Amino acid sequence: MDEGVDLKALHDAICAAIAAQFPALRTVEAYREEVERTTLATPACLVELFELEASAENDPGTEQLAMMARFEARLVLGYREADAKIEARRLAAAVAQFVLRQNWGLGPSVDRAAVLGCYPDDFDPRLDQYEVMRVEWEQLIRVGTDVWSGEGVPVTDVRYSWVPRVGLPFEAEYRPLDGPAPVTE
Repeated sequence: MDEGVDLKALHDAICAAIAAQFPALRTVEAYREEVERTTLATPACLVELFELEASAENDPGTEQLAMMARFEARLVLGYREADAKIEARRLAAAVAQFVLRQNWGLGPSVDRAAVLGCYPDDFDPRLDQYEVMRVEWEQLIRVGTDVWSGEGVPVTDVRYSWVPRVGLPFEAEYRPLDGPAPVTE
């Protein structure tokens, strides 16, 4: 039975995977509150889930809520680091390639990631002293417990009919399936 995605576990898995893939990153965190020049060890990757949108067209039929989760990873380099502008972009491209098709080892509750793009990020005043690139991606997640046990429904009485004599008005004409159905022309 699928228990659905746990958002804390999803964030932890994303940060752990990025940290393992990019050991040169000195900071990999989600929702860092304090971003100051003196406390942020760079290069850094700051992960955030910035949007959850219901996705009715992806309803799995399990009573789980399908949602499109949109993430961003801000890749932060000190502006005084050698070739900071190009290195931030190289790092963003490498992270985007790594994120592509990831489900972070979380099974059926998390579909594979689709990268939306890499963009310069100049809008956070706390990051004015840094070179920042943002990688955005989205992936479908399922929230809540799957109501199906996975065992199926046992069928003890299988019956058949043929077109056009099918449906409730013809239910009395259905025959039990004890073996192969007779061939009719």
